[in-house]
Amino acid sequence: MALGHLQAQVQLEGPLILTAPDSTERTVLYVAPPATDSSLITLGVSRSDAVHWATVGGSINAITLSLTPPASRYTEGMVVRFIPQQTTGGSVTLNVDGLGARQLLGRERLDIPLSDLIAGQLAEARFTDSVFVLMPHPSNGCPEGFLAANDHLCFQQDDGAVMYFYDASSYCTRRGARLCTWDEYIHACVALGPLLSGLFDDWEWMDDTSDHTHTVDEVGRWECQSQRSVSGEVHPNYQAQVRCCYRLH
Repeated sequence: MALGHLQAQVQLEGPLILTAPDSTERTVLYVAPPATDSSLITLGVSRSDAVHWATVGGSINAITLSLTPPASRYTEGMVVRFIPQQTTGGSVTLNVDGLGARQLLGRERLDIPLSDLIAGQLAEARFTDSVFVLMPHPSNGCPEGFLAANDHLCFQQDDGAVMYFYDASSYCTRRGARLCTWDEYIHACVALGPLLSGLFDDWEWMDDTSDHTHTVDEVGRWECQSQRSVSGEVHPNYQAQVRCCYRLH
């Protein structure tokens, strides 16, 4: 007997068993999209992963996400997928459906590497132990503003502002990169020289210290092998330009 459409809310205290002789009739049709995070979902919704996709808002390092249906709480193993609006790295937080900002960490639970959160490219994070951990994906090459010195090393194309050593180190870290080591600088300087901007304009900071007390090192004043040690104290005479390195995983 054909029946008209039925609209109802049903709560069961046990399993639902469909017993029609024809297996094609043992089905529930026209289940609406989920309205809450405890609603029943169809196979189609499950296959599309629609409940994990989030609309992005907020700022470059404080990202807000909105799920449909909205999440009522953070749960262990919760997965969110989103398309970042801007490329970023370093210290980043996610705030899902206004539940509160939680740190977003990269591999080995460190700050986000620069090429792991890229504008327009899929990002996926899992909530675990009170933080979100970005799930790894294949590397897409050097981040914007960096050139490949070899298969593993990306070197910043333009030199940055003049600043103190510790500010320079923090500047690179906030971008998900770091200051270059001596061997990285020499290799990239020789391999990429004509493609680099601001090369030999001024001293540049290197991620290294000397044997002397409170001294740090600068490179690249007149040639790739230019190097000197200066005091790491905050003083107008002890500043240099910053250029960051990034290693592909």
